[in-house]
Amino acid sequence: MKKLVSFILVSLLAATCVTGCSSAPAPSAAPESNTAYKAGTYTSTQTGMGGPIEVKTTFSDAAIESIEVGDNNETLMVGTEAIRILSEKIVANQLLGVDTVSGATYSSLALINGVKDCAQQAGADIEVLQAVEEETYADQTHEAEILIVGGGLSGITAALSAAQNGAQVILLEQKEYLGGNSVLSTGDFLLGGTSLQAAQGIEDNAEDFYQWQIDDSEGKKDPNQCRMIADNGQTLIDWFESMGVHYNTAKIDKTDGSEVARGHAVSPNIATAVSTLIGAMEKAGVDIRYQTRIDTLLVDDNGHVNGVSGTDAAGNRVEYTGENIVLASGGWGDNNEMIVKYWGEDYDGLVYGGSKGMDGAMLNAALELGAGLIDMDDKHVDATLEVNKHITVTTNIVRNCGGILIRQSTGQRFCDEQASHSEVASKVMHELGDPYYYEIFDSHAVDYNESVAYKINSYENMGLMEEYDSIEAMAKALEVDEAVLKETIDKVNATVRGETEDEFGRERFFQELEAPYYVMKVANGVACTTGGLRVNDLLQVVKEDGTPVSDNLYAIGEIAGGYLVKYIGGSSLSHSAIGGMVLGKQLAAQ
Repeated sequence: MKKLVSFILVSLLAATCVTGCSSAPAPSAAPESNTAYKAGTYTSTQTGMGGPIEVKTTFSDAAIESIEVGDNNETLMVGTEAIRILSEKIVANQLLGVDTVSGATYSSLALINGVKDCAQQAGADIEVLQAVEEETYADQTHEAEILIVGGGLSGITAALSAAQNGAQVILLEQKEYLGGNSVLSTGDFLLGGTSLQAAQGIEDNAEDFYQWQIDDSEGKKDPNQCRMIADNGQTLIDWFESMGVHYNTAKIDKTDGSEVARGHAVSPNIATAVSTLIGAMEKAGVDIRYQTRIDTLLVDDNGHVNGVSGTDAAGNRVEYTGENIVLASGGWGDNNEMIVKYWGEDYDGLVYGGSKGMDGAMLNAALELGAGLIDMDDKHVDATLEVNKHITVTTNIVRNCGGILIRQSTGQRFCDEQASHSEVASKVMHELGDPYYYEIFDSHAVDYNESVAYKINSYENMGLMEEYDSIEAMAKALEVDEAVLKETIDKVNATVRGETEDEFGRERFFQELEAPYYVMKVANGVACTTGGLRVNDLLQVVKEDGTPVSDNLYAIGEIAGGYLVKYIGGSSLSHSAIGGMVLGKQLAAQ
């Protein structure tokens, strides 16, 4: 009987759970089952990252026939992917011996333990089911015209752009799912001179946007990459639209000191957008190799890079060769040794809240071949890493949607929350030294746009925020002086009404803060790094003197330095997506 894995999910969740895997790992033949079951459907309720998960497992006398997962609040494209991936593996292999999905441990354990509980109810021999089934790509090609290391947004767009233009592409991803840091974001892209701006009467053009990026960074940003971003915003919008990825047409946001609104949010949310792009990759024939951790660049006798090597899911060393090698493996925030090396001892132990596994392995591999580095000492620390589960940065709520930050020790504000991430975090919060701070916002934030509403809903489902119906109740719970907290909020509301100027120089709020109030406990953390490999105008990795390390070695996204310095909200997504789109087309044309 054909095995079935089905998911009964809310409509939004169903719309985003695209497999996006054109080349699944080839498991060895599933062993004959050595355990019997009492046929039937059994139910188990487990706790995931976002709350209860109901797992229904159907057994015949001799097999696990199907796994159904009901409505749940797991993170889209992270927890939901873990549930899908592990359910498929368990049914295909008839074994429970599967590893948790990196970055989605709670969701993984909920699914695994749920099926295990159902199997116990069905009278199975659990010890037999716990055997491990190894998966590899040993029987599939290890050569491609273009090898892309990393399946975040930059890797996805590069692979998709190249494949749509006729290139043969293998994308190598160390996790069991794609998306990287992008799926943890609020989905804002920093773009200029677009038709969406014009439709709302916003006057902007590519040249003004380019110059603003240079000026805002005090000349620190790479002019070549600034030009690439400025000139390709509309092209990105049109390309995304052709594949069914849409932007919010009702609102363009102002961000990080820009007098011109340039924040373009994808609609309905970033998870849907990334999932749609993954589906387009599948249609374009991109060959995706999951659980393949690349850590080495291969060179021939002439020093020319001709491939990569690393480990597969079974821990075996593997090699891939290609005509062009693209590094899109993200930053190095998940490597405390590198944080200390480049930022100093003061940042030892800084909590990482980005996509797991971004440890700088490929940056260091390129460094061994003589690659240059840039902006490695730029301390891009985020001020609003939630401290209960260390899984997300909530900056957009306070930056654009009227929220504020207060000290847990005094109940008072201490900064312009819309100043740069690092100015608030590494300079103000780091110097104050409080163990955590409180982020306060209200229901108006939900009305800001649909992407923000989606994120706030996910924070609530994951138990990251508390609701209070009065300042009195909030002050009591936060253990701060009620009069001080009331004065703090009254000052903010007076500024919103135009009665006073903000004491910290903040220029933009949203609406007056009103009950019910929502509070999250936050602290300094790192979600992405801004320093990386030096690249030239072709996005080739170059040495300190500007000469290419190898004429076929490229870097895009967070691993590429020079652009994200003096970070601007939304710039990481635009940098990744446009860099991938441009490079993929460029390489396919060679």
